[in-house]
Amino acid sequence: MNQQHQLEERITFYGGLTTIGGVHILYSCGDTGIVFDLGMARGFFKGEVSVRSDFGIRSSLLTRMAPPVLGLYDPAFLGDVGEAELAQVWGQDHFPQVNNLHGFVSHIHQDHMALLPSLREGLPVWMHRDAYAVYEGVVAAGEYEGTQADIRLIEDGQIVDFGTFRIEFIEVDHDSPGVTGFIIHGPQHKIAFTADWRRHGRNSHRLDRFIERCQSAEVDLLITEGTRMRPDTLFRKPKDRLEVEVAVECRRAMEDTEGLVYVNILARNVERVADLIIRTKEAGRQLVMDESTAVLWKEASTRLTVLAGHQALDVDRDVIRLMSTPQWSKGPHPTKEVDLPYESITVNEITANKSSYAVYLTYPNTPLIAEMETFGSRASASIYVHADGNPLTPSDETLLKWLTEFGVQYRYCATGGHASPQEISELTMRISPKLVVPLHSLHPTLFNSGSIRKYCPAPGESFELSELVSK
Repeated sequence: MNQQHQLEERITFYGGLTTIGGVHILYSCGDTGIVFDLGMARGFFKGEVSVRSDFGIRSSLLTRMAPPVLGLYDPAFLGDVGEAELAQVWGQDHFPQVNNLHGFVSHIHQDHMALLPSLREGLPVWMHRDAYAVYEGVVAAGEYEGTQADIRLIEDGQIVDFGTFRIEFIEVDHDSPGVTGFIIHGPQHKIAFTADWRRHGRNSHRLDRFIERCQSAEVDLLITEGTRMRPDTLFRKPKDRLEVEVAVECRRAMEDTEGLVYVNILARNVERVADLIIRTKEAGRQLVMDESTAVLWKEASTRLTVLAGHQALDVDRDVIRLMSTPQWSKGPHPTKEVDLPYESITVNEITANKSSYAVYLTYPNTPLIAEMETFGSRASASIYVHADGNPLTPSDETLLKWLTEFGVQYRYCATGGHASPQEISELTMRISPKLVVPLHSLHPTLFNSGSIRKYCPAPGESFELSELVSK
């Protein structure tokens, strides 16, 4: 028998199994393996309860928020945390380990990339070049620290040979640039991982291509996200706003009032920010950004292949005005000197002519509403357009209290990055794997996989791949 076919293919599931985000899976073949993804679900840390990325990795490991794969992390951050302690935490006798270890980041959302600053120096980590452009923007803006890992950039359709297996990387569509799934071509089995995906974005055709590649490869195991699997969505498909309509709704708000318009968009959705810049110009206003948001935009947008030739890159100098983040804000502050080509503006200048501006207002800067609404004309009500920026809910008590206090109209204009349960079922049945594993979900057991067998792993479960596929 060929030696390659004697190598054991093993898959171990650690995170994201009954939570939204924090997917941690180790695939290994022989002495080579890859961990995907490298983020964290919020879990034990939220709000004021937080840890730094360096020594905080110990807390994350000991609360099962980070995968117990010790070869991932900077040894200086681990201290005396070792396999014995992790075995106790996980209730395991031992963990699969490989010497030739790699990492993979599907995109730059916290629940998929938050471990990057904690990784050991030189660890090979694969991600799409557009995802890395966003990460560089995030680091420059002060939202996250950099990484010591050896980032290896990939492109759509690229196949990388890892020796005992190959990975075919396939770009999908989500609400952040460069989101990438893949097909692992092992010696005996094929595994497809969708990453986070949706059908109502700009590039639904990417999912059709993903399906076609999976069909051609005759995938054995499909691993798909299932964020929107909930009891209320099982029998009635949600109606989604198209991605291209979001910035149009922002422009409509700018045209509906002579007052201020506040816009809250997650800055990592750089393509949406580009659309917002164009729609703001069309509405005859200028877009006021805090310095951190402006740095993220400038650093990421000029590196993104997906924005090459976009009109926003030519007009942003005329549209964007820069307002320094107040010192009292707990929001991020830039960590990199970036030459921003935007004219500065003061709060007094904004309130003196409210109909001329739209304010990109991130959640930490919400208290600026008090000044902007107290000063200047109040003849026309201001409008707050909430388009998937933090907080990720239309019912945040703090935000709504600020808006109510100052009579600001609230428009929730979200469209998320995730597929409906019906679309996930359709994708699964078209790919027709031997087995499907739904995760990145609070309710994975609700998934309707039709005639396709499904399995919902428990945290820490490890399988020889042939055993799992035939389970």
